[in-house]
Amino acid sequence: MVKTEFLRSGLYSALITPYDKSGELDTAMLCKIIKHQLDKGVEGFYCCGSSGEGLLLSNDERKKIAEIVLSEVSGQVPVVAHIGALSTRNAVDLAQHAEKAGVCAVSAIPPIYYHYSQDEINRYYIDILKAIGIDLIVYNIPQFTGISFTAENPLLKNGRISGIKHTSMNLYDLERIGKAYPEKTLINGFDEIYVSALAAGATATIGTMANVCPKLHLKIRRAFLAGKNEEAYALQRRLNDVIQVFVNASVFPATKYALFLQGFDVGQCRKPFAALTVKQKQHISSAMDAIADIL
Repeated sequence: MVKTEFLRSGLYSALITPYDKSGELDTAMLCKIIKHQLDKGVEGFYCCGSSGEGLLLSNDERKKIAEIVLSEVSGQVPVVAHIGALSTRNAVDLAQHAEKAGVCAVSAIPPIYYHYSQDEINRYYIDILKAIGIDLIVYNIPQFTGISFTAENPLLKNGRISGIKHTSMNLYDLERIGKAYPEKTLINGFDEIYVSALAAGATATIGTMANVCPKLHLKIRRAFLAGKNEEAYALQRRLNDVIQVFVNASVFPATKYALFLQGFDVGQCRKPFAALTVKQKQHISSAMDAIADIL
């Protein structure tokens, strides 16, 4: 398997997981949407994360997805596998498989549900790193996990923690991490603050919306890096108009419906996610029509 290095300035798709009519993994559709996103300019893939319903998948499904993504990509762009799990044992199992399959790095949310101490949480990451030879990207998503990673956390001193996926509105923490650890990759995780995260020091992004409108992300980045701030802000507002509709409906089911509108029947999100209403679908369709010129 060809392995590609992690890009510190890449646009990574937080890849969704497609299902067939019976609710099982649709491998053919997965290959189809990967090829489509590559054609649209996506520069890397992050599989089995929040957008990919990672915690609703079995370990075997997560392993299979990583294998399929790597096979379809065939070394064209980097692939990161999210291997976060409730137990260290499961996370290590997924991490070792991902490394063997050929990912450039693994990523993990902290262990959740039980109120672990910070030392226990950090030990979870260290145990994962001890079991593999590739780097790890911390997935900081406090609104889902209740756990925040800041520059004061000694875990970040570990040289094999190569970056942080910062899915948080707290850009002060992002900037402080960047100042304390300039060698680490700062990765934006919320599409709706992409421009702001770039200004705070992020150089890469892993976004749900990259599944449906990666060209818009690329235009935002080009404008920002060219110093065309007003253009970047205007494009961000257009993206946010779509995101607001998706959030009001339920982000991940909305993303899947937007892909359906683009000709990719990726199925619905697994329960307990609810099916979208007719009105929600109408709003999503209108929102996608509004950015049709950039798709």
